[in-house]
Amino acid sequence: MQPTKNTAPWKLKGQDFSKKKVHAAQDWRFQMLFEYLRISPSYALAHTLKNEVALAEALGDAAWAARVWKTYTDIGNVHEVLYRDWWLRNGLKLFGVHTAKPKSEKITRLSHEASDEGLSEQSVQSITAYLNGNFKQQGAPDSVLVSIPLGQKRMTIMRQLRKLLDEANLEPIYQPQATYMLENNKMRYRRLLAGLRLVYMRSARPNDALWRIATRAKISTTHNTLDPLAQRKEAKTADARRMLTIMASRLLHDVLVMSENAAQGIFPSLQATSVISFDYETLAKRIKQNNQWEKTRKAELLASD
Repeated sequence: MQPTKNTAPWKLKGQDFSKKKVHAAQDWRFQMLFEYLRISPSYALAHTLKNEVALAEALGDAAWAARVWKTYTDIGNVHEVLYRDWWLRNGLKLFGVHTAKPKSEKITRLSHEASDEGLSEQSVQSITAYLNGNFKQQGAPDSVLVSIPLGQKRMTIMRQLRKLLDEANLEPIYQPQATYMLENNKMRYRRLLAGLRLVYMRSARPNDALWRIATRAKISTTHNTLDPLAQRKEAKTADARRMLTIMASRLLHDVLVMSENAAQGIFPSLQATSVISFDYETLAKRIKQNNQWEKTRKAELLASD
């Protein structure tokens, strides 16, 4: 029986984002980073040369080489390794926060039957225990101590809490930081994935017209009716072919920039950076080799399950 998406041993699970003393938010961009590093020309050079001096000579820029080399030595090899294995070995410790996972919790319960002195003593002890315990273990995150009078309707309490949280979030909030951070921007999954498909397809079919490759890679929902196998270039599809060619050219450029920024520890990002053009012939061989290795490795995992 074939494993489902959630039971396949190479699929990342929710529990893989949180260990005893490190945790990370679940984010699809971690795997995208992994995949973009796999196609980065400078990252491939670092993996091949395995020497910062040699990398600097190859790139012709010592500062650029130093950034790529640091990323490579930290993040490690992304070829012939399954994404989940890489995440558990390197990803979580680099992109995770090294504290216990923060959680909301009850510190104490105040009773109307207690004396003022008893309430004060009890509260001080409970708060001190919390500050010296879970608060420190969670990296001392900015927190709000809230009094919730019991006996109210749950919806009333939730409404009041939302208001308190909205007010608290107006102020700057300190949070423990990871060694590597994803960029906060509006980069979308669909575009990043389309870019990967386009590069893979370009590597597999380097002699095809760009519009044919773009059609196969499905980079556009607007111009998705063209036949990549069509022998005749009909006049009625001329505009669509031209637009797809332009879109594919731009996307290939963006993917190259993003992969080279990823090699310097910045992802996802389109900020201007030094790049090496894709060597599609070499990339095609690397992709084929990696796919064959993954197929074999997954079969081994299923056999041992």
